[in-house]
Amino acid sequence: MKLTILALIAFLSTISFGQITFEHGTLKEALEKAKQAKKPLFVDVYATWCGPCKQMAATAFVDPEVTTFYNTNFISLKLDGEKNDGPEVMSKYGITAYPTLLYFDASGNLVGKVIGGMQAKQLLAKGQEIANPESNPVFLARKEYLKSKKKPADLKAYVKVLSENEHDSLAKYATEYYQKNPNLNLNDPVELAVFKSAVHDYKAPLSKQFLNDPKNQADKEEYLNKINDYFMTTYQLAKDANDFEMMKSMVVELFPYLQKCDVPNLPSMEEYLEYVKVQFEK
Repeated sequence: MKLTILALIAFLSTISFGQITFEHGTLKEALEKAKQAKKPLFVDVYATWCGPCKQMAATAFVDPEVTTFYNTNFISLKLDGEKNDGPEVMSKYGITAYPTLLYFDASGNLVGKVIGGMQAKQLLAKGQEIANPESNPVFLARKEYLKSKKKPADLKAYVKVLSENEHDSLAKYATEYYQKNPNLNLNDPVELAVFKSAVHDYKAPLSKQFLNDPKNQADKEEYLNKINDYFMTTYQLAKDANDFEMMKSMVVELFPYLQKCDVPNLPSMEEYLEYVKVQFEK
């Protein structure tokens, strides 16, 4: 989806003076360089029109801590999925969405695949997991969970570690937890993290509870992130159904909550609805 609704309501991007040093050749050339350097390879498979790709390039890829870690521990490659060997790589590794991030060990084996954009903390945690797996808390927690009897307490302990490290597997295991324990206690930090990751319906009773809790409203960034989740989820459903009224109903109901976030240059509800309506007419 070329439209990124987040762009309308996101905070201003942070400014940084460093960036990940990317190669711009073929995957084969980068794998060979990684082998010679005895380092893992990080590959950002992107498209020039991709909004989340541009967002990562402007935020996560220039974060000072991420930059230092990746430039020290990885050979990195930026690969346009629509040019040169991009289509071949897309087909070989089953890539169907942008961005997709690939991780190879120094021997050229694929050891990690992340679909979708990541924030700086998530990108750093994934890099640390790949580069130093045996000292990574997620790696250790996964080993512990896999050898457990997988009781609810075992799954909750694993989800806790995934949440604390903003790991890309959180959505999968949070959804599993929610399916087994739908009556979440939003005052429990782990179950609140499960809710944020697994519940995307703004009409759900838990969503109403979350939105109306002053404690959640006080953390404006997290509160905005969840509202944005509702906006993007509903937009996709409405676009697929070609049902603008579905989107309009959501905006009318959630816009008062969005106004509590102190978003810079937030358009009026009428202006926002007009913008979204144009997208439906394309």
